Amino acid sequence: MLVQYYGRVMGSDWDEPLDDLRWHWGDAYLIHHLGPDTWVAQRRDSRQTLGAEDPETLRERIKADYAAHPVGRRVAGAGRPQEPGRRFLPEG
Repeated sequence: MLVQYYGRVMGSDWDEPLDDLRWHWGDAYLIHHLGPDTWVAQRRDSRQTLGAEDPETLRERIKADYAAHPVGRRVAGAGRPQEPGRRFLPEG
């Protein structure tokens, strides 16, 4: 939901946590907020999907997943063209 406030377009309450997750983890995961209580991250290498009800829980799941199985840097990267068959659209 976008709201105009003093000439500036303001996003939803979830824009900041989503941007923060993407800033820190976007090279390794495609991250989206799909709706109330629906946060998802998809690994860029294996396409494994993590889900959570809030951004804090998703961050913890991403951290645990990455610690157990780091995403290779030659595979990861937000600047890479998205391969056909990906479940989510690239950020941006």
